[in-house]
Amino acid sequence: MAVGITVAANKGGVGKTLITLNLTGALRKSFPNARILVVDTDAQGNTTKSFRVKLKNDQNTIYDVFMGTATVEEAIVTTYDNQIDVLPANADNNYLEFDKMEVFRDTILEWFISLIKKFKDNISELMTLEGLKKKMNKNIDPSSNYFNALEGAFDKVEHDYDFIIFDTPPELKQVTSSVLSIADVVLVPYEPDLNGVDGVTHLISRVNTLKDKYNPSLRIGGVLANKVYNTNLHAKMINAMMKYTNRNNYHYFDSEIPRSITFADKLVRNGMPITMSAPENKFSQNFYKLLNEMNQLGLLSKDGNVLEIPNQLYNDKEEE
Repeated sequence: MAVGITVAANKGGVGKTLITLNLTGALRKSFPNARILVVDTDAQGNTTKSFRVKLKNDQNTIYDVFMGTATVEEAIVTTYDNQIDVLPANADNNYLEFDKMEVFRDTILEWFISLIKKFKDNISELMTLEGLKKKMNKNIDPSSNYFNALEGAFDKVEHDYDFIIFDTPPELKQVTSSVLSIADVVLVPYEPDLNGVDGVTHLISRVNTLKDKYNPSLRIGGVLANKVYNTNLHAKMINAMMKYTNRNNYHYFDSEIPRSITFADKLVRNGMPITMSAPENKFSQNFYKLLNEMNQLGLLSKDGNVLEIPNQLYNDKEEE
């Protein structure tokens, strides 16, 4: 059964997609026989594009899954790699909440008309507030599963994969919250600046709320520094974040991802994660170190066990 790993942050530009892609690549190379599903839920669709998925006009996406017009199975597409599938996203996700409200509006109108027809002989009772409340139910309440809109959506495919990796948009509304409500592990990346530190505390607060209400098995895998410069400011922010995580008993990853124009350029030119195209690259090694650290914490398995990595590609001797 697949372990669901989410990369989430309440701030844009902190590298969620970069981490999603290269963690996927590191998993692919480290576990050659593993089946991986990458779920793109960001309207920008950068994860989808990075795996060279070209969407047709009639292609189902995560938008259709949220809207209930397609199943996860109907939206999954294959990639250039036979071990990796993608559930794509596109700009339709920008309009998801508006479109769902339109559906709700039409639904409640139909429901109300049906009630009038059914209770036409006692319309006075129906038209009172108390009478209306008696007839309402959670099926027409737009907030009934607002933060848990993907409940059960992946049940039929989770046995087909070893890992399901979710990339999320920079928000804490329906899309990200619904992903967190079904995931097993959440990684929280941040850029070591003032805004980045604040974003982590807000996200963790939401994660704990969703954990209590919908997903008690959700694990906060840890906080990960990304786009790190060797500056006094970044050192101070990293120190502050380490104190916060230690004080609140959250893991702070020893692994960190440095800022690199070369890294981003290689990702674009090769058309695949650098962890797949050049696993020995020193920037790739940061993600293999992260993968090893995640494994030692039991984050790569559903039951929290440490896995044997068939193809060990992290070279820790380079750090000595």
